[in-house]
Amino acid sequence: MSEIPSSTEHERILALEARVNSLERQLKRQKIARKNAESFLETYSQDAYLANQALRKALNDSKQRERELLYLNRTASQLTQAKSGVSYIFSALESAVEFSGAYCGKAFTVKDGELSIGDDDRVLANGQGWITSHDLAKLILDETPLDLRESYSHWCVSAVIRPDTHKEARLLHFMHEMSQGEYTWLVLLTNDDNLEEETLYVLDTTKYYLNITSRYQNKKSELDNRQLELSNVKKDRDFLEERLVSADKMAMLGQLAAGIAHEINNPIGYVRSNTVVAKDIFNDYQRALEEIGNLCTRAGGEIEEQFTALEKRFSLKDSAIEIAQMFDESHEGIERIIEIVKALRSFSYPGSGKHTQISAIEAMNTVIKLTNNLHRYRNNVVFEVPKEDVFFNGNSGQIQQVLMNFLTNAIYATPQGKGITLKVERDEQNVILVIDDEGEGMSKETLSKIFTPFFTTKPPGEGTGLGMSISMTIVEQHNGKIIIASEEGKGTKVSVILPIA
Repeated sequence: MSEIPSSTEHERILALEARVNSLERQLKRQKIARKNAESFLETYSQDAYLANQALRKALNDSKQRERELLYLNRTASQLTQAKSGVSYIFSALESAVEFSGAYCGKAFTVKDGELSIGDDDRVLANGQGWITSHDLAKLILDETPLDLRESYSHWCVSAVIRPDTHKEARLLHFMHEMSQGEYTWLVLLTNDDNLEEETLYVLDTTKYYLNITSRYQNKKSELDNRQLELSNVKKDRDFLEERLVSADKMAMLGQLAAGIAHEINNPIGYVRSNTVVAKDIFNDYQRALEEIGNLCTRAGGEIEEQFTALEKRFSLKDSAIEIAQMFDESHEGIERIIEIVKALRSFSYPGSGKHTQISAIEAMNTVIKLTNNLHRYRNNVVFEVPKEDVFFNGNSGQIQQVLMNFLTNAIYATPQGKGITLKVERDEQNVILVIDDEGEGMSKETLSKIFTPFFTTKPPGEGTGLGMSISMTIVEQHNGKIIIASEEGKGTKVSVILPIA
């Protein structure tokens, strides 16, 4: 009985020893695992730190590259969109100040030896825009070698003492030749003496952009000038073609008018002659009728009564008066047609450029007849005929063209019911053909431009602006001159002065 418990106790001890050994081995494994974990964690933490540092550096580099790309893109965009040299110079300065992080910047331009840009106290401060600082502007001006005439290959750097902080900083300056005799400097003043070399490499692109843009602007300006010249040539060509067509039409119209005038002149002569003869015959019939009436009156009785009845029945006396008036009106109309045809023929035949002796009175009468349809129901045109006629040498067609231009302008400028007076005056050497209207008059500005080609006060489509300049050319070819006196609201007086024959 006593051996059984003893055996059981021994087994329990062995089991406990085995349990203890197992726990010790387990603890040992856990220590090894913890040590390995600590070693792995330390290695991982170190790798994570290094990776984080590398990531930070890559991020900073990426931001720097992004700033560089934004600077390059902005510079290219601003410079290519700039419309003038001054514009893209300041665009380049603004981009350079912002990218480099400089404290401020300034631009200078020397043209033909004179400082044309930068001679002031203003500087472009980073984040503040243009500010006034005499000390900074003077420092930058004094430290910039504006007498150099060779473009820089790279930005140059020099050490300076800032007058505001009294600490050392860096002055970056760059020069580019814009065109012949014109040079531009971009100057940057840093915050302190720190400066990254890579920043200078990126800033060097400004040189190429300025070079490209200046050449682009020069070519663009040259192209614009050529296009303007081409446009002017095209306008001149179109104008000359239009003038040629107009001259051809006017020549054909002149020939046609001359032919019509000639054709009208012959039958109107017959009509005029027949009308005069018919009036004379009618007068004979009228006298014969009066004698017959006298005979019937002397006969008396039934014969007188029958004649009186017939005279009343056919209204012989009234008809005779009306027919006489018709003859007079027809004769007057025929004479008017003859005068118009004469004026038309005179206007249609300029004499092939030859000068002949011209009557001043006849020239004035002709132009009045030719414009009769314009002023007949509008203005009171009066010709104060001189006691003695005055003669001068000239091309009758051209002189009438000049007078037509001035009288037509006077008619259009004179309100309905107002008067236009034509006069012929003279001095010792000249005849003066005067057209004086009671029109609206002209301002001094309009009067100064009146002989300028294509200048007109008429609405679009109602005038070419060439009449006055052509008139001036014609009068000058006749060794004459034109004097115009005008006052707004009071009218205009035109005097065409020509040498007496």
